Amino acid sequence: MSFAEALSFLYEQRPRDDGKPYSDRNVAEALEASGVEASYSYLWMLRKGRKNNPRADVVTGLAAFFRVPAGFFLDRPVYEAWRKRIENDADLPMPRGQHSILRRSFDGMSDRSQQLLAALAAHVSSLEGEDGTGTAHG
Repeated sequence: MSFAEALSFLYEQRPRDDGKPYSDRNVAEALEASGVEASYSYLWMLRKGRKNNPRADVVTGLAAFFRVPAGFFLDRPVYEAWRKRIENDADLPMPRGQHSILRRSFDGMSDRSQQLLAALAAHVSSLEGEDGTGTAHG
């Protein structure tokens, strides 16, 4: 398993809310918004295997963006376990943007209640253990 293979898998399997895959530009903008500098051309090179030694902040930024542990990119057993979970869509932390799907299922709720529900979903997702076991860190 290479970094490029792992990253390409996430681009394919973790699409945008509209079902289309993220572009390198989409991901670069999201990383920049979270304080990680990575150009879209750098992400393209990582995905294509032209660069293979990303900075730690890029690894952790990509992991947070795609809602996988950083070990997904670095540790074969973690990669294999999460790849199976993603392929089977079994008990996954919600990908970025999926909280809005949860909120839509509560049409009768006020905007404030929907915002609270989204905050709760994001908080619970952040408590998820890095290995995916549900063990909170910290």
